[in-house]
Amino acid sequence: MRRNDTDNQYKRTIWLCAIRVAANVVMLAAVCLAMYQSYLNPASSLSVFCQYFFGISIVTWMLAKFACSTVRKIYADADEGLVRLPGHKKAMLVHWKVAESSLYVQRPSQIVL
Repeated sequence: MRRNDTDNQYKRTIWLCAIRVAANVVMLAAVCLAMYQSYLNPASSLSVFCQYFFGISIVTWMLAKFACSTVRKIYADADEGLVRLPGHKKAMLVHWKVAESSLYVQRPSQIVL
């Protein structure tokens, strides 16, 4: 069964939105957890807050970025594909447009004075 282009675009949009919403929910939980842990340690509340908050947020957004790139590769549009560009170690998802079918250069018509 062949996938429809709009079906890919719809699924990609849904998955990307779900990943972003989940990452934001985890960020809210990280703020609450960091505030609770800083409440438990009043002597070093700022450093405890920063350790918990940034520790969770950096990992969360790295995972979200990896998940988004994976979804973009799985549900690519019809005019996208994986290409290994010169100077890059891995293949990248690129968007291209097909030029006209003629490969010759058209000369301008003679100028009439």
